Amino acid sequence: MVFVSAVPIANLIRVARDAGIEVLAEVDLEDDYALPDGMPIDGIEFANPTLYATMPTEGSLQTLRRLWRTYRRGEDLPDGQTPWRNLFDLLAELRPWGPQDRLTREAREIIRDRLPFDDEVAVSLELEIWPTRSDERRNQWRREAQARVEAFGGNIIARSVISEIDFVYDALLVSMPAGAVREMLDNPAAPEGLATLDGLQFILPQTIAQSIPVEDEAGDAGPGHESRDRHDAQFDPELPARALLLDGTPIAAHPDLNDGVYIEDVHDLVRLSQVRQRRHATSMSSLILRGDLDADGVPVSDSRLLSVPVLVDNDNAAVSPESRLFVDVIHTALVAALEGQNPIAPDAFVVNLSIGVMNGHFTGRLSALARLLDWWAYRAGVLFVVSAGNVGDALTVSGINATAFEDAAIETRQALADEARRAQRHRRTLLSPAEAMNVLTVGAASTSSAAKGVGTLPAGVLSVHDAASVVPAVSSAAGPGAYRAIKPDVLAVGGRHDVRISSSGGNLNLRVANALPASGLLVAAPPQSSAVSGHRAWACGTSCAAALTTRSILQAAAALTGPDGAYEGQELPRRDMALLTRTLTVHGARWPESAADLRSSQMASGQHHEHAGAEVLSGYGYGLVNEDLMSEGPPKGATLVGLGTVRKDGARVFEMPLPQSLSNDRVHRSLLVTLAWFSPIDIARARYRLARLEAVAADEGDEPDKEWRLKMKGDVPTSNAITKGTVWSRRLSHARVLTPHIRRRCDHTNPSTMQRLFGWRTEPRRRHPLRHSRYAATGHRYPLRHSNRDREPLEDTANSVTVETFGVARRNGSRPSRFLR
Repeated sequence: MVFVSAVPIANLIRVARDAGIEVLAEVDLEDDYALPDGMPIDGIEFANPTLYATMPTEGSLQTLRRLWRTYRRGEDLPDGQTPWRNLFDLLAELRPWGPQDRLTREAREIIRDRLPFDDEVAVSLELEIWPTRSDERRNQWRREAQARVEAFGGNIIARSVISEIDFVYDALLVSMPAGAVREMLDNPAAPEGLATLDGLQFILPQTIAQSIPVEDEAGDAGPGHESRDRHDAQFDPELPARALLLDGTPIAAHPDLNDGVYIEDVHDLVRLSQVRQRRHATSMSSLILRGDLDADGVPVSDSRLLSVPVLVDNDNAAVSPESRLFVDVIHTALVAALEGQNPIAPDAFVVNLSIGVMNGHFTGRLSALARLLDWWAYRAGVLFVVSAGNVGDALTVSGINATAFEDAAIETRQALADEARRAQRHRRTLLSPAEAMNVLTVGAASTSSAAKGVGTLPAGVLSVHDAASVVPAVSSAAGPGAYRAIKPDVLAVGGRHDVRISSSGGNLNLRVANALPASGLLVAAPPQSSAVSGHRAWACGTSCAAALTTRSILQAAAALTGPDGAYEGQELPRRDMALLTRTLTVHGARWPESAADLRSSQMASGQHHEHAGAEVLSGYGYGLVNEDLMSEGPPKGATLVGLGTVRKDGARVFEMPLPQSLSNDRVHRSLLVTLAWFSPIDIARARYRLARLEAVAADEGDEPDKEWRLKMKGDVPTSNAITKGTVWSRRLSHARVLTPHIRRRCDHTNPSTMQRLFGWRTEPRRRHPLRHSRYAATGHRYPLRHSNRDREPLEDTANSVTVETFGVARRNGSRPSRFLR
């Protein structure tokens, strides 16, 4: 049954449970959902329609229907049914979960596009079973689904079951004749059809994960690059693999990668990929281990790379195995890598996923793959670096022809391309699983990491922005993510994206051109019989940006534990290192000038400052990754990092003593505070994220000071925008030059239970000539819902915090400081 309420109902789960009804899904509805007129709700203009999918027993279903009919007739409910009366007052609908819910419009469109003309040809579909924690009910629904599939002449290809206390996934990969699928699409409500099965939550097209098509990504490097930097390509085979690559199969013996990457063939896929086809994983390995080979190409510090192939390489791309559920492929790889008595990647804390799901654009519903990554991030304390995705469709610029566009000034071309991206953003959204909340999602900035000349572009290829500008790539998918969280989190170098132009019906289509020496990133590549050099190629895209971000994360990890590092000589646990580096990645990111210009132009056109900021965030996130700021403090500033654990409604306090050198100085001030955590999730709740953290500045008994005891004002992103995900990054500044005057506060904290945070222990306040600034990382945690009545105790939420102050003296005069604890 489906309950549609005007507002989220806090006690629905308790009322439903007492009535023998299990709530299986809670979903915020779209803004255009129309509530019935006359609903007796105060403030209905601010209503937030919410759908609850429930699975009652046969007895409770009959009772529910009887009570609803009585209520609709305006009659009094029987004694003891007041909770239902209160609930019914808020309901807009009460109806069965039907074919329109199981087979969404987006799914129907994709399935129809994939249908062959021949009705006898087999078509693969995914059937997701309701994620109840009752194994018995799921087994029954699975048998019913199998019987219905076989009745239509189909069969079961594969199944996957993940049944944990905090995560359930149960799905079938089925094959059905195209004719039967066509009938289902034409008449989904047919009584004996697949879409009317009660035990199915969703009917979906098969999840086909893929790398970026090679014709849009790489070209031969040409002569002169074959032997360059070969002397730098030595990796210590004794180094641990701190990064895991889930992709196709790399060429482990490539001269640029020798001893840097090794392969564990968990799924027996290596034999299916010919060496000459192993483009994508080889280029990703190259970027992670050595960066852009056209820059310095220096091997990454203190780490090797473990590759677990999850895609099969072919002549055009790398794609997921046809006979497997991709969620199961990823899950099995992570189990082998991170769990058990002999995990194959015991030292890995970061997982690079530079792949996306074909046609898997985010439309508001979290994909099963995104939910899996969120769950694994919290469960294992591992950081997933996920590419935002490249949009393969042409970007259409209206009202201009090729000649006029070619003749236009570069500023005009950029303005036209930016406007087209904004106008078509609903069709250029993130590719699954980039919408996941606990992952680091990386978009591509159209810029290169090496200093390159302007060069001459081939005929028909044009630049759409000035070489000095840093803007999101034309093909980089846009946010926001799930629950309007900031996505992509960051942009990273993805190679300059020039475009090929073609006219169509009075409009102009822009498609990203092949990577070129003047714009691309130089990567290791398979030998090609027709190539001049054969071992290197040019690449660009969000895959490259994600791989370079993984490299920066490994470099930051080495700085944290290396000489002069905040944790010098220590071997940090996986979760701590994952959270620290995730925090530093976001914390070090900065909006380029083009982002500020876009925000200003949007506000000048009449946009509200929140909407203007959201426009920028959907393309730029928190800004461009800065590897230097991830590894060292800023010039004339200091960066402090720390770890802690926050309990429900609790806090962790840290003091930030200002240096003696600022005691009497009048300085410009800015403060950046970044929190990151892995939240537990509840896949059945609209309140999917179960842990929310924020940082506050307050003294005992006072309300939090929004000016942070430094008379500072918040900069973009706004305080509202940063609260929706699992990274919280506040940027504050003060234009005036004043002498610092700061105090401290903690809220809801028991000092006796505090753990170390930012390298200081909680101690009684001591007077000091320079006042301290004391801030608290506070947590709001919602209880996990279990199928039984007992609320089990919750684990604490581990988190990492980074604070950066400008106007602070360096630790010594010769170079910027490493991170302080």
